[in-house]
Amino acid sequence: MKLIDVLKRSEKLVYWNRCRIHRNNPEFRHMVLDGYGNPDFLEMHTFGSEYEGKTIYLVEERGAGVGFFAEFGVTLIELYFADERGFTPYVRWGKDYLYFEPDGIDGEKNAFLYFFSPVSEVENVDHACHVIKTEESHYVQVKAQFDAVSYDVSDAYVDAMARMVKKYIRYNKQTGEYLEQEYQRLLGEGKVLGVHFRGTDFRKGYNNHPIPVQIEQEIERVQELLDQSGYDRIFLATDEQAAVDRFRAAFGEKVCIYEDTFRDQGTDESIAFSDDKRKQHRYHLAREVVRDQYALTRCDGLVCGYSNVTFIARVMRRAWYDRSWEDFVLIDNGLYHNNNAFSQSNNSRKRARR
Repeated sequence: MKLIDVLKRSEKLVYWNRCRIHRNNPEFRHMVLDGYGNPDFLEMHTFGSEYEGKTIYLVEERGAGVGFFAEFGVTLIELYFADERGFTPYVRWGKDYLYFEPDGIDGEKNAFLYFFSPVSEVENVDHACHVIKTEESHYVQVKAQFDAVSYDVSDAYVDAMARMVKKYIRYNKQTGEYLEQEYQRLLGEGKVLGVHFRGTDFRKGYNNHPIPVQIEQEIERVQELLDQSGYDRIFLATDEQAAVDRFRAAFGEKVCIYEDTFRDQGTDESIAFSDDKRKQHRYHLAREVVRDQYALTRCDGLVCGYSNVTFIARVMRRAWYDRSWEDFVLIDNGLYHNNNAFSQSNNSRKRARR
């Protein structure tokens, strides 16, 4: 067997041989030294001949076991990356998405389309001519551009993500009608103060995650606004039943909740990773948090701490109304800075193994 045939049978040998041959080529050195992990070096994939003339940017789920609005926030970032470069985006959330239903919803297997309309005219990329896949470095570049390294972000970043919502994000007909009907059924007319209390696994103290808001802090600020601004009702969005009980003890019948929302019953584990026998449990978990966020965005005021739910509520509020709430109280207890990374948690590793 000739030496060249031996080389061709080994990917590593082919690589090292090319490095030897092209070691004096400045363009090759630049590609190897600067291209790897560089968001400005984009790899084009060809799967067929469809959509010729378009450069399609494929946005997929990260598969890191993150909640609905953490995933949605990443999607907005990647839409921003594509939009800035004039690419045509296509969003596909697949089997590694936390809320994916193996049998689909009404025949739909793309979990993004469970809730939203397509972001472009592209219906599938399986046979597309020019496709660029999203990379971690693209997400990192946009976050760095706005210095958005944690939950404490600038107005410029909120504005940028709101532009992406305005341009690309629409609830599909079924979801949009459901959200509006549910809002009118529960809240309807009157002046409503939205409150978001994030409990459960926020108490685990993950690095760069918010130090949890204490329920007493929110109750105190809610009472102040009830005294000052004449709210008729309180809409409470929370992931734990204990918070519902505390708010109802403090404010009685003023407190409105979606009674059929799945909530933690004292385990301090994120409901995003919960199991239940109800049909399409994962889909319903997602739809329930979307319903909460929709209502919070529609309310006249908001009291909250940092979370992905309230961040996206801020983004959508700006996108839909071009302004903030009449009263906006964000309780900031700071962020954890430690070595306790969510990516190393049991939930993240469990999701990665599925």
